Amino acid sequence: MRILFLGEALSPHLDRWAEEFRKLDWEVLAASCDYEDNFTGHKLESSHASGPLRYLSLAGQIKALISDFQPTIINAHFLPTYGLAVALANVHPLALTLWGSDIFVSGNRGFWSRRRSRFVLGRSDLVVADGDCLLAAARELGRVRKHLVVSFGIRRSWFASGAERRLEDSQTLKIISTRRLESIYDLPTLLRAAKILAAEGFPFELTIVGSGSQEAALHEFVAKANLHDKVKFVGKLSEEKLFGAYRNADIYVSTSKSDSTSVSLLEAMSQKTFPVVTDIPGNREWLDDDNHFFDIGDHEGLARRIQSAGAVARRAAAYEVYGQKLRQRGVRETQMQIAQRTFQNLIDEFSR
Repeated sequence: MRILFLGEALSPHLDRWAEEFRKLDWEVLAASCDYEDNFTGHKLESSHASGPLRYLSLAGQIKALISDFQPTIINAHFLPTYGLAVALANVHPLALTLWGSDIFVSGNRGFWSRRRSRFVLGRSDLVVADGDCLLAAARELGRVRKHLVVSFGIRRSWFASGAERRLEDSQTLKIISTRRLESIYDLPTLLRAAKILAAEGFPFELTIVGSGSQEAALHEFVAKANLHDKVKFVGKLSEEKLFGAYRNADIYVSTSKSDSTSVSLLEAMSQKTFPVVTDIPGNREWLDDDNHFFDIGDHEGLARRIQSAGAVARRAAAYEVYGQKLRQRGVRETQMQIAQRTFQNLIDEFSR
């Protein structure tokens, strides 16, 4: 089988899907106009630096690439960008993979965004979502002919090693955030909570992993709040170093305003951290105990959740619950095998 992936190569998601399908013995080609110098896939070129025209202009190149590569299926990632480009090319069979913000944020922003969403969903033969809440939101916007719900998942090796981790009490609670430093992930709420904890003399260390457009403002907040001895920015980490960072943490915090199934959450869960996350449907699909949740933007509520979350007994009991869900629905290799079978069924349908 031959599959063409189209999406933003700056994100690890596209590479992870391509890697797993290669392991499943598919002939794989990834194509993108958003890439770094080390990108080895097909480099699409747009005459526009940003905005919808950047992707609207790709339809002709995509048609030519499909004619040359002859994929048995096309998998476009992210509705408003590569999903739109492939829908305009009108090629099939097309599996559209949603990432969350393409539906929750940009997909429903206004009249034209909703029309774009309906158009792309209508031309997709299969819609892939990483959570039931995301699929439901897509159905509210347009027709979904066939669907598949799979998480992007964490490596089986991460899950196996995390299950063997021995939890220990920490005199200084180690907190980690691994969301991008963008407004949708609302890191100021986390820093405001950190300010409360510091003022109350609560012993903690906060490690912030990632980069983004809000980085300078977040550094400025830390400086003004005199949190340098409590908060550490480490930038974007390699997978090996990221694993170590999770492994060293007691609590994982996500202040995101919008999410479906967050890979960062699954990664953290795999290493037996105690998740403290915003009370949104995507997080509720993985966690049941109210002690994991705080309201969006509620820094005081977040501070209280952190204070009560660090005990080893509580962290161990939480893992016994969410670890089962992670094993069943969160291991990447298993999820990609399910995706492979679904893609194969769609190819067979179009071959008849």
